[in-house]
Amino acid sequence: MKTINPSIIINLLAVPKMGRQRTRQLMAHFGPEVNPFDLSVKELCSVKGISKDIARSIKSYSRFELGEAEVEAACRKNITLITCWNKHYPVLLKKIYDPPILLYCTGQPLQAREDTIAIVGTRRYTAYGKSVTQSITRDLALAGLTVVSGLARGIDTIAHQETVRNGCRTIAVLGTGLDILYPPENRQLASQICERGTIITEFPLSTGPERGNFPQRNRIIAGLAHAVLVSEAGHRSGAMLTALDAVDQNRDVFAIPGRVVDKQSVGTNRLIRNGAVPVATGEEIIQAINPKLFNPLQRVQKKLSVELSEAEQKIMENLGSDPVHIDQLANQMEMEITSLLQQLLSLELKNAVQQVGGKQFVRA
Repeated sequence: MKTINPSIIINLLAVPKMGRQRTRQLMAHFGPEVNPFDLSVKELCSVKGISKDIARSIKSYSRFELGEAEVEAACRKNITLITCWNKHYPVLLKKIYDPPILLYCTGQPLQAREDTIAIVGTRRYTAYGKSVTQSITRDLALAGLTVVSGLARGIDTIAHQETVRNGCRTIAVLGTGLDILYPPENRQLASQICERGTIITEFPLSTGPERGNFPQRNRIIAGLAHAVLVSEAGHRSGAMLTALDAVDQNRDVFAIPGRVVDKQSVGTNRLIRNGAVPVATGEEIIQAINPKLFNPLQRVQKKLSVELSEAEQKIMENLGSDPVHIDQLANQMEMEITSLLQQLLSLELKNAVQQVGGKQFVRA
């Protein structure tokens, strides 16, 4: 089957009042062998949604250099353009109500049938949110699921970082053009993602981080995945919009329950009250979605047990999800700071505890 030239799609989208829906209907009606700009007004009007005025706009369109220049610029930047008729276009994304008609991709190639899980959450996370997100992300990634998120500050960044740290695949969906990375501090992380994963967007090159882009981006995050996990989310959070997109797309929604006094857990607790499934481990998510996977997992990989010394076990008994300052921990355990630091370093190397800043520690 002949593939559709991305420059044709770019030019059609530039025609006033065309948009994704009409462009999709037009291309689906005539097929990839036909260039819509070569058709007559009468032929164009035979397509549902194409009025005589829109058909005339297509016929009078003359900025063909726009599409050609965009394709050439993408090529120079090692960016691949994939239309929704391409064999590599994700099957799950194609099933949503309004899938992107054109994706800009960099990094490793997209896969049509890929088992994915989306993880999203607040930009202002708590130590509890960070710890649980890392643990669940690690479970899911090591089990073989591709982690999808939005490369935003906060929980999104943590999900990508943890996946990369474990040498697994992740997909980042941007609300900008691929040549304008946002937020800029994630530039190194983006480079690491591309080693095994993919960064995608539907926005043309040179598109900045405009506020209206991100709700549009969120539907892609949800659409790429079998399910969405919301880690922490406030009352009015972009993560909540992603969860609503998932519901609209008939995808499962999971949420990490939080304390009722935490602002960052208001959204997740509300999702749970409204039917989202509360989870504490990646294994719980895998068991729920396993029958829906393209390649169901025969066995859920469990965490390896870690041998701890008696002193290390006592430290673990005094740590939880809330950060504990080393001075407080030393007083509780009646240990010298120097000795305690040595034990904590050993536990960090075993991925049993994590320092969250300010000499505060939590269970990993």
